[in-house]
Amino acid sequence: MDGLVIVSNRGAVTFFRAESGERTYSRGAGGLVTALNAVSRQSENAVWVSSATSDEDLSVAKEGGPYEVEDLRVSLVEHDPEAYDLMYNRIANPLLWFVHHGLYNLPFSPDFGEDTKDAWERGYVRVNENFAEAVAKMVEGEESPTILLHDYQLYMAPKLVREKVGGDAFVSLFVHIPWPEPDSWRVLPNYIREGVLESLLHANVVAFHTNRYARAFLSTVEEVLGFEVDAENGVVRAGGREVWVRAYPISIDPSEFEELSGSEAVLEEEEYIKSLPGKLLLRVDRMDLSKNIVRGFRAYGRMLEKHPGMRGEVTFLAQLQPSRGGIPEYDAYADEIREVVEEVNEAYGTSEWKPVELSIEDNFPRSVAAYKNYDALLVNAVRDGMNLVAKEAAVVNEKDGVLILSEGAGAYEELKDGAITVNPFDLDEQAEAIYEALTMLEEERREKADLLRRTVHSNTIEDWVEAQMKDIAAYRRR
Repeated sequence: MDGLVIVSNRGAVTFFRAESGERTYSRGAGGLVTALNAVSRQSENAVWVSSATSDEDLSVAKEGGPYEVEDLRVSLVEHDPEAYDLMYNRIANPLLWFVHHGLYNLPFSPDFGEDTKDAWERGYVRVNENFAEAVAKMVEGEESPTILLHDYQLYMAPKLVREKVGGDAFVSLFVHIPWPEPDSWRVLPNYIREGVLESLLHANVVAFHTNRYARAFLSTVEEVLGFEVDAENGVVRAGGREVWVRAYPISIDPSEFEELSGSEAVLEEEEYIKSLPGKLLLRVDRMDLSKNIVRGFRAYGRMLEKHPGMRGEVTFLAQLQPSRGGIPEYDAYADEIREVVEEVNEAYGTSEWKPVELSIEDNFPRSVAAYKNYDALLVNAVRDGMNLVAKEAAVVNEKDGVLILSEGAGAYEELKDGAITVNPFDLDEQAEAIYEALTMLEEERREKADLLRRTVHSNTIEDWVEAQMKDIAAYRRR
């Protein structure tokens, strides 16, 4: 595919200077970066445009033109620091993130005023303009470029890119977080709620991880903008253009995780995992409000209360990564996580057994080691775009571990038949699900684990990419 440009806020690499003074870089981590690496392989000439975030990134950005790193061509965008801060810390996180995940306590927050509009105009829109200008330079001279925009930091980019590049470009935007129902979207001020929707409808395709989110988007367009939508076929007609609304459930590369599970770093961490007493209940999450971590610990405590025979027979290992420090709600949530863990340990622990082992650090090898050895995995998110932990763990687990999966997780649509599903707000239901998972008969465990593995292998990251490429080709042919 010629003229392929991938655009995301977070990039594939971060540049820095080594002690020797030589320019070097580190590859980005996380599910989105892995996924977009797979997309970039669709073209030898693909360019990945992203924000410059380090001092050396800024030097690379000033040099202009794509910078070649191994198998990638990257182009970094320099933003005014104040504009970027307003975009990221005032609008994208927490405002848009909170609306998408239903995290506001609506009787008390949010409160919008002139400062919100200022952050939107001088921050969010300005950063999106920078991206649009960078994309226009990348595709200058291309007859019909393909521009793939990603995630909620770039909602205004489809309109701005279309204005700068023209109508012959294929433009898509993939939303990697849940799309809320129309009433939740109406929490936003008019200039944001309508501005975002109108911008997205300048794309040829607007994509989500689940059919549920695609339907919610169509309903939002219909109710907020009053546009006619074809919900059955996933089509909006706007401005003389047909906009396809599609669901492509993101996935993983199973072979990557299978190989990683045998690495030296993982094997070293496995010694610690296997030293934990009793059966292993696991969760691996960022410390995000949407992950429902506090309720998970309370549900575990309820299980120990209702089933005292399980005391001393199970350890709950929580591998948590710090997230969005500096945002008051997140700092308070981190404190509450520590407090509830202490409460459970004090209430049920003994001198020989600690009910919860809490680890707050970014230790991916330990997480993979735990994936291999869990008896039950708790994924009880309030709302999730997908939740790749459920997929990663399923392909490497060696103990026919049971997945406890929230109805609010994007992965629910694909994995529910191989999991015990729960209402993320019902503590007693989650407590009983934990008990059921830990006491399930071997044959049923094996059946569920096999079904999970088959499901993940039937839709890999390459399948995710291929589905999008087929629709791009079909759209161009129509």
